[in-house]
Amino acid sequence: MIIINVLSPIPRLALVLIVAAIMLLTGVLSARAENDPVTGTADTVYQTDVVASLNPEGLMFILGGFRRWSGPLDREYGIPSSSNKLGFALGVSPAYAKASAYDEWQPAIFAQIRFQFDVYRFFGANGALLSFPGADSKFGKNEVDELSGREETGWGRRVLLQPVFTAKAGPVIIRNTTDLAYYWFNGRGPYFLEWEYDTLLKDGDLLMNNRTAFLMAAGKGSRSDTLLAGPFYEFTHGSDADITRHRTGVQVYWTRPEPIGSFNKPRVYAQVGVNLHDRNRDSEAFLGAGLGFDF
Repeated sequence: MIIINVLSPIPRLALVLIVAAIMLLTGVLSARAENDPVTGTADTVYQTDVVASLNPEGLMFILGGFRRWSGPLDREYGIPSSSNKLGFALGVSPAYAKASAYDEWQPAIFAQIRFQFDVYRFFGANGALLSFPGADSKFGKNEVDELSGREETGWGRRVLLQPVFTAKAGPVIIRNTTDLAYYWFNGRGPYFLEWEYDTLLKDGDLLMNNRTAFLMAAGKGSRSDTLLAGPFYEFTHGSDADITRHRTGVQVYWTRPEPIGSFNKPRVYAQVGVNLHDRNRDSEAFLGAGLGFDF
């Protein structure tokens, strides 16, 4: 039964996205093999992270890993300016579990693209999986609390295409990330609450999210710690319900190259901001934070 749910027929738009991504990745890798043979290194990394958020509230534990093939520029400049990753991630929250597989290709220091497939298992508790009758339905904290006990167990799937572009202007690092995602859900519907982007989606729905961050090195510690901080702007749009959210804030990222015990590359990251335009949380603050290690 699980296999049937996961592999049920794919709508035409999603199939086009999948085929385009596969062709892009295949063509890109072939071009790299012809024009710039990989003479660098290959390594395997495992990671664990815990992330939490407020407004909306959320908590997730993530375990994952990837195999990375790096070109010679990595050694020359000390940063991954050319690489390809094949990876996986498993996440568990009180509301649902998520399994992911991805391919992330970085042809140059300023560009990367990720193709990812996710499978969700909703536990039927703590707000997932919740259905709403219409595109104009409210789905804020009060509405979700009132629907407690009406959650469904079920499955969801997502195809994600994520291009990322990075530039530098003096000391400022400019990073733009776009998420193009196509979702499937099985449940009552017709609209479902999607927790990651806090919006309503249909079974077979397209979502776009775009984030631009302006980061500067805020300082280095005695152990060559890296601390980046700066403002960001983000908008999210759900296609069928025609819901758009705008928000802005400040994000911070810290990491250390030296291990702490058996944990490599410890990291802490956070963002805090305000919803500029949001159906349920207009002018309200939000917070997200996480910490993790490689091993």
